[in-house]
Amino acid sequence: MEEILEILKTHLEKYPLMTPQDCFKLIYQNELGPGHLVGDEKDALNSLLKEWNEIEADENAELIEPIGNNLCRINLKKAKCLYKPEEINDIFVRTANLHRGRMGEFMHNMKLLKHNLENLPVNFSADEFLEFQEMYRGRGYPPLHHSPKYREAYDPHYRVVYLGFAQSLDLEC
Repeated sequence: MEEILEILKTHLEKYPLMTPQDCFKLIYQNELGPGHLVGDEKDALNSLLKEWNEIEADENAELIEPIGNNLCRINLKKAKCLYKPEEINDIFVRTANLHRGRMGEFMHNMKLLKHNLENLPVNFSADEFLEFQEMYRGRGYPPLHHSPKYREAYDPHYRVVYLGFAQSLDLEC
Protein backbone atom coordinates (compact mmCIF):
# COMPACT_ATOMS: atom_id res chain seq x y z
CA MET A 1 0.00 0.00 0.00
CA GLU A 2 1.31 3.44 -0.85
CA GLU A 3 2.40 5.68 2.03
CA ILE A 4 -0.42 8.21 1.58
CA LEU A 5 -3.04 5.47 1.87
CA GLU A 6 -1.46 4.24 5.11
CA ILE A 7 -1.42 7.82 6.44
CA LEU A 8 -5.05 8.35 5.45
CA LYS A 9 -6.07 5.06 7.07
CA THR A 10 -4.30 5.97 10.32
CA HIS A 11 -5.87 9.43 10.42
CA LEU A 12 -9.34 8.16 9.51
CA GLU A 13 -9.15 5.64 12.35
CA LYS A 14 -7.92 8.27 14.80
CA TYR A 15 -10.31 10.99 13.56
CA PRO A 16 -13.46 9.15 12.42
CA LEU A 17 -15.33 12.41 11.77
CA MET A 18 -13.00 13.35 8.92
CA THR A 19 -14.85 14.62 5.88
CA PRO A 20 -13.64 14.62 2.26
CA GLN A 21 -12.36 18.16 2.95
CA ASP A 22 -10.16 16.89 5.80
CA CYS A 23 -8.85 14.06 3.63
CA PHE A 24 -7.90 16.48 0.88
CA LYS A 25 -6.26 18.79 3.45
CA LEU A 26 -4.12 15.89 4.67
CA ILE A 27 -3.15 14.98 1.10
CA TYR A 28 -2.37 18.64 0.38
CA GLN A 29 -0.13 18.94 3.46
CA ASN A 30 1.53 15.61 2.77
CA GLU A 31 2.66 16.67 -0.70
CA LEU A 32 2.71 20.46 -0.72
CA GLY A 33 3.66 21.06 2.93
CA PRO A 34 3.05 24.28 4.83
CA GLY A 35 4.30 26.79 2.26
CA HIS A 36 0.89 28.29 1.61
CA LEU A 37 0.92 29.76 5.12
CA VAL A 38 4.25 31.57 5.10
CA GLY A 39 4.70 34.85 3.32
CA ASP A 40 6.96 36.48 5.88
CA GLU A 41 8.64 35.07 8.99
CA LYS A 42 7.33 37.88 11.22
CA ASP A 43 3.79 37.40 9.93
CA ALA A 44 4.09 33.66 10.55
CA LEU A 45 5.27 34.32 14.10
CA ASN A 46 2.47 36.82 14.74
CA SER A 47 -0.08 34.29 13.51
CA LEU A 48 1.45 31.59 15.68
CA LEU A 49 1.54 33.86 18.75
CA LYS A 50 -2.12 34.75 18.30
CA GLU A 51 -3.07 31.08 18.14
CA TRP A 52 -0.60 30.18 20.93
CA ASN A 53 -2.21 32.69 23.28
CA GLU A 54 -5.73 31.45 22.52
CA ILE A 55 -5.13 27.77 23.29
CA GLU A 56 -4.71 25.89 26.54
CA ALA A 57 -1.54 23.86 27.03
CA ASP A 58 -2.15 20.11 27.19
CA GLU A 59 0.71 18.02 28.48
CA ASN A 60 -1.21 14.82 27.69
CA ALA A 61 -1.64 15.60 24.00
CA GLU A 62 0.35 13.80 21.35
CA LEU A 63 3.21 16.06 20.24
CA ILE A 64 4.10 14.74 16.78
CA GLU A 65 1.71 13.30 14.25
CA PRO A 66 3.37 11.97 11.08
CA ILE A 67 1.66 12.91 7.83
CA GLY A 68 4.10 11.16 5.48
CA ASN A 69 6.61 12.52 2.99
CA ASN A 70 9.02 13.25 5.91
CA LEU A 71 6.54 15.76 7.32
CA CYS A 72 4.62 15.89 10.59
CA ARG A 73 2.14 18.01 12.46
CA ILE A 74 3.43 19.47 15.73
CA ASN A 75 0.56 19.87 18.18
CA LEU A 76 0.74 23.39 19.59
CA LYS A 77 -1.13 22.45 22.77
CA LYS A 78 1.63 19.99 23.72
CA ALA A 79 4.42 22.18 22.32
CA LYS A 80 3.24 24.99 24.58
CA CYS A 81 4.30 22.84 27.56
CA LEU A 82 7.80 22.29 26.21
CA TYR A 83 8.95 25.02 23.83
CA LYS A 84 8.91 28.67 23.02
CA PRO A 85 6.72 29.69 20.09
CA GLU A 86 9.81 31.10 18.34
CA GLU A 87 11.34 27.60 18.26
CA ILE A 88 8.25 26.14 16.60
CA ASN A 89 7.99 29.06 14.20
CA ASP A 90 11.63 28.66 13.19
CA ILE A 91 11.23 25.05 12.06
CA PHE A 92 7.86 25.85 10.49
CA VAL A 93 9.31 28.69 8.38
CA ARG A 94 12.39 26.63 7.46
CA THR A 95 10.13 23.80 6.31
CA ALA A 96 7.97 26.16 4.28
CA ASN A 97 11.02 27.71 2.63
CA LEU A 98 12.62 24.35 1.77
CA HIS A 99 9.73 22.06 0.93
CA ARG A 100 8.71 21.92 -2.69
CA GLY A 101 5.93 19.49 -3.44
CA ARG A 102 4.72 18.52 -6.87
CA MET A 103 1.21 19.17 -8.09
CA GLY A 104 1.37 16.00 -10.19
CA GLU A 105 2.00 13.90 -7.09
CA PHE A 106 -0.79 15.72 -5.25
CA MET A 107 -3.19 14.87 -8.11
CA HIS A 108 -1.98 11.25 -8.08
CA ASN A 109 -2.64 11.01 -4.34
CA MET A 110 -6.15 12.42 -4.76
CA LYS A 111 -6.85 9.73 -7.39
CA LEU A 112 -5.50 7.07 -5.03
CA LEU A 113 -7.94 8.24 -2.37
CA LYS A 114 -10.83 8.19 -4.81
CA HIS A 115 -10.01 4.68 -6.04
CA ASN A 116 -9.48 3.31 -2.52
CA LEU A 117 -12.45 4.77 -0.65
CA GLU A 118 -13.94 1.31 -0.16
CA ASN A 119 -10.68 0.13 1.49
CA LEU A 120 -10.52 3.03 3.95
CA PRO A 121 -12.58 3.54 7.12
CA VAL A 122 -14.40 6.62 5.81
CA ASN A 123 -17.63 7.88 7.36
CA PHE A 124 -18.90 9.61 4.24
CA SER A 125 -20.47 8.38 1.04
CA ALA A 126 -18.87 8.18 -2.38
CA ASP A 127 -21.41 10.79 -3.49
CA GLU A 128 -20.30 13.19 -0.72
CA PHE A 129 -16.70 12.60 -1.77
CA LEU A 130 -17.41 13.26 -5.46
CA GLU A 131 -19.44 16.38 -4.67
CA PHE A 132 -16.59 17.84 -2.61
CA GLN A 133 -14.01 16.81 -5.21
CA GLU A 134 -15.90 18.60 -7.97
CA MET A 135 -16.20 21.78 -5.91
CA TYR A 136 -12.51 21.60 -4.94
CA ARG A 137 -11.45 21.07 -8.57
CA GLY A 138 -13.58 24.03 -9.61
CA ARG A 139 -11.73 26.23 -7.12
CA GLY A 140 -8.33 25.15 -8.50
CA TYR A 141 -7.21 23.00 -5.53
CA PRO A 142 -6.37 25.78 -3.06
CA PRO A 143 -5.07 25.17 0.48
CA LEU A 144 -7.88 24.08 2.77
CA HIS A 145 -8.97 24.58 6.34
CA HIS A 146 -10.29 21.65 8.33
CA SER A 147 -14.03 21.15 8.03
CA PRO A 148 -16.25 22.70 10.72
CA LYS A 149 -17.16 19.16 11.83
CA TYR A 150 -13.47 18.27 12.30
CA ARG A 151 -12.63 21.53 14.07
CA GLU A 152 -15.53 21.14 16.47
CA ALA A 153 -14.70 17.52 17.30
CA TYR A 154 -10.89 17.70 17.48
CA ASP A 155 -9.93 21.39 17.96
CA PRO A 156 -6.74 21.08 15.88
CA HIS A 157 -3.85 23.46 16.52
CA TYR A 158 -0.59 22.52 14.83
CA ARG A 159 2.14 23.46 12.41
CA VAL A 160 3.43 21.26 9.60
CA VAL A 161 7.20 20.80 9.70
CA TYR A 162 9.85 18.39 8.49
CA LEU A 163 10.06 15.46 10.85
CA GLY A 164 13.85 15.85 10.99
CA PHE A 165 13.54 19.47 12.10
CA ALA A 166 11.13 18.43 14.83
CA GLN A 167 13.53 15.73 15.95
CA SER A 168 16.40 18.24 15.95
CA LEU A 169 14.58 20.05 18.76
CA ASP A 170 14.63 16.78 20.71
CA LEU A 171 10.87 16.60 20.47
CA GLU A 172 9.59 13.37 21.88
CA CYS A 173 7.34 11.22 19.71
